[in-house]
Amino acid sequence: MSSHILTNGNPLPTAMLRELANSSAFDEIPNGLDSVRHHIFHFAKRNKETGKTQRSIVIAIYQTGRHGPQNGYRLCLVHEGYYIASPEKKEGEPEDEIDRLERPIPQGHEEMVIIGSPFWLGLDEEEGEGEGEVEQRGEQ
Repeated sequence: MSSHILTNGNPLPTAMLRELANSSAFDEIPNGLDSVRHHIFHFAKRNKETGKTQRSIVIAIYQTGRHGPQNGYRLCLVHEGYYIASPEKKEGEPEDEIDRLERPIPQGHEEMVIIGSPFWLGLDEEEGEGEGEVEQRGEQ
């Protein structure tokens, strides 16, 4: 068993992040044009009326043509409530977060990406005591 207590001064070790990426517990998708957008649109249960995802998903994104985390990856958490307009990018639209996820992934690159805003359950300010706080950057 591997165990690690997370605090502001003791973040998750890279070795544990690599184990997550290598576990095959997540959908593995290539970073090809619109592949990430298509996956999020369909697998995060997008609400047709609001355009927002109805569940959070985690995906491992690999460079098209390469497989396995040893060749580079982006581990991506998409929060429930993330707005996504369509499964394909329309011509002329400005670059967005998903376009950045689909950029080339260098050999051996390791990255963790979170898109959308977190929804926290159960911890109020007194219970958290500063441990494990996440900086809120708002909607992007």
